[in-house]
Amino acid sequence: MTPHDDSAGDLAALVARCRAEQDSPWRFSLGEEQWRRDLLACLMADPSSFVGMWCDGEAVFAMLALRDGQAVVFSTPVEMRRYWGLSCACPAAVPHERVIHDLWGVEALDARDLRPWLDHGVWGVTWPLAEHPVPVQAGGVIEFPEIAEVARAGGTICEYGPADGGFHAPAYLRLAVPGARVIDAQWWMGYAHRGICAGMRGCSPDQALRLAGRIDAAATVAHQAALARAMESATAQMVDGRTIAARVVFAEMERVASTLFDIAAVANAADDLRLARACEQAREHVQEICAMAFGSRMLMDIVAFGHGGAGASGFSPHEETFRQWLHATCAELEELYRRPRGLGGLARGLGVLPRDVARQLGVSGVVAHASAREGDVRQVTPGYRDAWIPAGVEQAGDVDARMRMRLVALRTSLRIFGEMERQTRATPIRAPVPPTAGEGMGWAEGPRGAIRYWVRMEAGRVRDVGICDPALAHMLASEVAMRGAYDTDMAVIMRSFGLSAAGADL
Repeated sequence: MTPHDDSAGDLAALVARCRAEQDSPWRFSLGEEQWRRDLLACLMADPSSFVGMWCDGEAVFAMLALRDGQAVVFSTPVEMRRYWGLSCACPAAVPHERVIHDLWGVEALDARDLRPWLDHGVWGVTWPLAEHPVPVQAGGVIEFPEIAEVARAGGTICEYGPADGGFHAPAYLRLAVPGARVIDAQWWMGYAHRGICAGMRGCSPDQALRLAGRIDAAATVAHQAALARAMESATAQMVDGRTIAARVVFAEMERVASTLFDIAAVANAADDLRLARACEQAREHVQEICAMAFGSRMLMDIVAFGHGGAGASGFSPHEETFRQWLHATCAELEELYRRPRGLGGLARGLGVLPRDVARQLGVSGVVAHASAREGDVRQVTPGYRDAWIPAGVEQAGDVDARMRMRLVALRTSLRIFGEMERQTRATPIRAPVPPTAGEGMGWAEGPRGAIRYWVRMEAGRVRDVGICDPALAHMLASEVAMRGAYDTDMAVIMRSFGLSAAGADL
């Protein structure tokens, strides 16, 4: 592609060309020059298409989303422990490049930032997943870029850490406050890292799903469903209608419970105790229904590979009563949120994430919808219909917009429960025995955004896995939203993003 090519920077054109050349609908290998030239041009034209990056030691992979909600995966070989980074065109790639360097010792050329993300200098070796890890040379020291304005003004640096007793994400937050307002916010992550991707290598499908279910308590179903779909895709496993419908019911129950949790967290931070108490009581009721219907309050380990796992038939006796209750609960929460001196008035104009920044960072879920970004991978997820998902978004990008989109999310789940009533009773069908090797991709719309998996299966086990969780983009987005706000508003702003350190660190 020449600099004057009209298709330069057009992801759809690049994908079409790769499909013709490589005879694959979604998985493409690029040489160094094509990666550096064509893929970077696509991200410069539209950085919001970036989903995530990972490494297997031999190649670096990047997942990009197409406009129809589907995704494609590109890879390029690693040469001399190096590859051309994508962060120069796409700021959302920064933490992914840092994680790859921490784990594999593979460096992104022309990268914006290569400070450690996971490695604090306390591991037994450096680059633990590399073929030849090296001994640790010295302890790590947290390094933050110098803020000239703070230095000139002699301002304050406020720090919040994972061991300060606060009930926030296990992460280190540094706020630069030269006056009354915050001018810079920076996260330091890695405290929640558990080596999930490395732990899945060599696992059977059931073992891998169990690990996926422990990544984020707010998105257990979403992670397990996305991984299950990826493994089923890799092995050509057919899934019957009853299993598909059951996953929809599980996902929406989880969405309701986690959304109530997130609303309560923001309300507590803003001292709106009436709204917080109502959400907490409602969430407890949802978990009681889950325990009765599915045998698990937190919906852990009810999604399985293929046709295993729990069914949704146990939900049928409670379905109509639950829908009536959820309808009344939505009305109550909306009234509490909008009442005079309620959270709705306090949150307006607070913690703004501008539309262009949301696009650059490729945020998803309610954070994206609150900043005028459409998109919901349920539209391309088996079991859902496009007409069930509302297309409306908010423009303000503030805490108020994020809260209102969460209230919309509850209403959307209520509608989906009504549409799913007949499908949960569908008769299962037998599927042919699948092959045991291949590559596959799966996805799910979690309570806080899109979750996507890529897997390579070999002899019926997971050989390699790449996980794309929305938490990384939301961490970067929250830094932008905190700038210009008062230090006393930080807790409300942070909780409005539903940040998951576990999802960001994996």
